Amino acid sequence: MLLLTAVIATGCASSGSESRADSKDEESVLGKPLPTGAKDNYAFDIDAPKAFVDDIKRHTLVGRWQRRADFDPIQFLGLVARLKEEVESILRAEGHYRPRVKVESADKRVSVAVEPGPRTTIASVAFRITGPGRSDAVLKDLREIPGLAAGQPFRTSAWASGKREVVNQLNRRGYLRAEVTSSEALVDVGAGSAALDVAVESGPRIAFGDLAIEGLERYDRSIVEDVRTFATGEPYSADKLEQFQARLRSAGYFSSVTALPDLIALQKDPTADRVAIQVIATELVRQRVVLGAGFSTDDGARGQVGFEHRDLFGTDLRLESALVVATRRQRLFANFRTPYDSHDRYIGFGQRIEREDIEELLTLRANTYAGVGRREGDIESFTSLQHQIEREQIPAGVEGPAEENSNRALVLGHAWNLRRLDSVVLPSRGYAITAQISGARQGILTDRSFARFYTRMTRFQPLPRGTPFERGMLVGVLELGVVGAGSRDDVPSENLFRAGGVQSLRGYAFQSLGVPRGGAIVGGRYLAIGSLEYQHRIGESYSVAAFYDYGNATDSWSGFDPVAGYGLGLRWRTPIGPVNLDVAYGQAESRYRVHFSIGYLF
Repeated sequence: MLLLTAVIATGCASSGSESRADSKDEESVLGKPLPTGAKDNYAFDIDAPKAFVDDIKRHTLVGRWQRRADFDPIQFLGLVARLKEEVESILRAEGHYRPRVKVESADKRVSVAVEPGPRTTIASVAFRITGPGRSDAVLKDLREIPGLAAGQPFRTSAWASGKREVVNQLNRRGYLRAEVTSSEALVDVGAGSAALDVAVESGPRIAFGDLAIEGLERYDRSIVEDVRTFATGEPYSADKLEQFQARLRSAGYFSSVTALPDLIALQKDPTADRVAIQVIATELVRQRVVLGAGFSTDDGARGQVGFEHRDLFGTDLRLESALVVATRRQRLFANFRTPYDSHDRYIGFGQRIEREDIEELLTLRANTYAGVGRREGDIESFTSLQHQIEREQIPAGVEGPAEENSNRALVLGHAWNLRRLDSVVLPSRGYAITAQISGARQGILTDRSFARFYTRMTRFQPLPRGTPFERGMLVGVLELGVVGAGSRDDVPSENLFRAGGVQSLRGYAFQSLGVPRGGAIVGGRYLAIGSLEYQHRIGESYSVAAFYDYGNATDSWSGFDPVAGYGLGLRWRTPIGPVNLDVAYGQAESRYRVHFSIGYLF
């Protein structure tokens, strides 16, 4: 039985990793790419499994010198002489210790034929944690880390990264002095198996120290202190530190902010049992004027003038206000909110005045609100009391005479939002759920009692690799709404539902689906929409899309008449989100519409 024993830092892993390191040195000098010729200096034929072809081209001298402009033919035999050893090194790094490699060369032609042979698997793992961390229940699954689990293929890169991950997991739990004290991989080449042995010393669990804050000039230190997710002296946790950093970034006072443990100070003092947290912040200005312009097929052309103040009256109270003028909607609003407190809550209040002229329904409304917001992990919520006043004008038409109505309601509501996405700006995996529940009681500044529920769920699902659709993604949307009331009359329209448009039912005009009344389309008490879209990447920045939307808004389930819209689209990935251009066919109207928008609605 042939045995190969290696401590990976100096054993079989080093040959593969050194080959890759050498390639970086030869591919560039002082950060500049080396000269490349217009044609190949010689032919290089590779007969090997697809998984190895690219590595052989990039990590062998023959491959790297094939198009070098400074190639001298006298080098040819020297390059070929090293090829077999280099290829075997690449294969060993992937766990193939009995490969067959045949190299042939002639004038200006090199060929290599590769049979990798059996792949070595991990037969056993002897894994030991010493020190205080050995009894930490959270670390019990470390043996399942890729590269350290029995039955997995043995790869030197995975073996090295697995050990790093063990130390990283210990670090995340507060064992910031953890280190690998010994490791050995015993490879039985004949049997194609590897026995691994790892010993890790956890060291003591370190606690959070004080905050060291840099960059605060305009705002009070309490803005940082009040959103801490940990107390001084509490055991260090990377999860809590990441939550703290996320809170700071979304606080609205900083353009950039980082929060990191001071590991250098910890290393300098081997007796230290606490680690200071360094917060480096770049503040946003206290006041700024915001100007904006845009266009979408829902709103038409849009312009905006806004004013923001992040320290109103020297109290850290934030003001966000704007006048937004679009073709179909105009609104003026002012929102005030306090910073997040130590329980991740804030108080918000404000006023909005709005005018809409959509599908012949002219609506003037005012909304005054106050409430308490909270965030917990990836969940945000807001509980509010709103006083809604509205006046709507409905012209005469085939569905009835002209009307002019005034509605009011004092609405108690709760909005809840969950986002578990790989990116909020350019999502490709995950889901988002929005839910709202609200209601009002007649007689308490309210014309008609009602209860309202609404939810929108969006799912992003990449398709499996190794299939013709591996560059594809499915986007599914489900939208439901119900208003419990004896009639839609006297209920302010912002509590009712209409459908149609780029973020709703494509193929139909914005909010053109609802309840016909007089010469207008008004909101109904029920909404149900489902959408499925397939996107396929055709480059780094572009995707083509095919979609199907189905649903409607209505005033009674018995009269629910769903309609379909479907078509094709183009997606352009930009730093501010995807730019969406769709051509959709509205089946119920037998006509095509073009829809243009930016981003997703969550």
